[in-house]
Amino acid sequence: MKSSSLIKLFVAVILVYSIYSCGNKHVSVRSSAGPDVAYFCPMDTMVNENSSGKCTVCGMNLIKNPNYTGVEISTVVVTSTGDTLAE
Repeated sequence: MKSSSLIKLFVAVILVYSIYSCGNKHVSVRSSAGPDVAYFCPMDTMVNENSSGKCTVCGMNLIKNPNYTGVEISTVVVTSTGDTLAE
């Protein structure tokens, strides 16, 4: 009887973990980039492109940057979260 309860508990824990992990596959870690970047990947901070498409690392769709000005910036700082900021 005790073995049956342990098995049920184990199955319940696995089920809860599976449901939780499936909902968090593609959590965006950044929502913008520096003003010189037209499109960026929300997951891979080093992927910045001049045109739309897919990330070369993870395959996610690139996001249009709301900060894009179309002007090339000479100095860029990369933050600890990977976002780029123009100085």
